Amino acid sequence: MTQITEKYITEATLKIDGLTEDSLERISEAHVLAQDVFVGYILSSAVEYENDALLDYLIYYFNIFSEAFSMQGVKMKKIDEEMIDGFQEEYIQTLDEYMETDDQDLIASMCNQPMMVSFLIHEITGEDETGAVMEEDLASHVFIVGVAMIALMNRAIIKD
Repeated sequence: MTQITEKYITEATLKIDGLTEDSLERISEAHVLAQDVFVGYILSSAVEYENDALLDYLIYYFNIFSEAFSMQGVKMKKIDEEMIDGFQEEYIQTLDEYMETDDQDLIASMCNQPMMVSFLIHEITGEDETGAVMEEDLASHVFIVGVAMIALMNRAIIKD
């Protein structure tokens, strides 16, 4: 299975962070249109959690990961309702087991993208450029939905 490397995640982050608002809107629109059903699924969690900040973070990480895929030349098939439904039950069981055991291997094996997971965990547990740390509830929500996002993106990779 193709692994997204730290190099491309870093390059994608620098690119996304360096874009003007208009350029960011264009690149985000392209990524969202390519995976509209998937993005709808991910963003519905912000509504579920009643957390507007979560919405911004999820779009941000979706754009970074999508851009990293693109820069690395990794193609994804379109994630549809059937794929999401097939994933959902397994994900809930894995997440429940993870919450009980705190076994990192459960998340690692489900996602199969160690650099993407590592990046996400660093983002939600580390300090930002102002020295602030993400609020605990928000960090928890970003982790839960971010892991699902990574796992589904991994499953959508088109093998060469």
